[in-house]
Amino acid sequence: MFKNSLWIVVVASLLFATGLQAAFEYESVLNADIDEPILDVTTNRSEDLVFVLTQGNVVIFSMETQSVLDRIPVENRFDRIAYQADDRLVLTAKNPSRLHIIRFSRVHDIDLNGRAIKGPPDAKVTLVVFDDYQ
Repeated sequence: MFKNSLWIVVVASLLFATGLQAAFEYESVLNADIDEPILDVTTNRSEDLVFVLTQGNVVIFSMETQSVLDRIPVENRFDRIAYQADDRLVLTAKNPSRLHIIRFSRVHDIDLNGRAIKGPPDAKVTLVVFDDYQ
């Protein structure tokens, strides 16, 4: 009898409690204006990149610089995007059913001004060697 009464008191206090509120802290980490309708959004695992699927493009945002890094052109029919390991984006379409996987790589610009170089400065490929002679 006492056990049943205790359960009734616990359930009643949960159902009829007043003044109880859940508290959350939050902060805005990205606030960007997109000039076209957003169809879907995903992030990479480290959450430093945000991939926004729009009609015909995947817009890549940097969380660090709060700016657009690049745009990847895609077919207009895709309406969903997901991030997959090894820097792959999975695009899907409902009508007609379609699946497309894109692998992307980050390209880093290295300023060679004032550095010792061998070969033409406007070469298509540049190899950079970092050495420490200490």
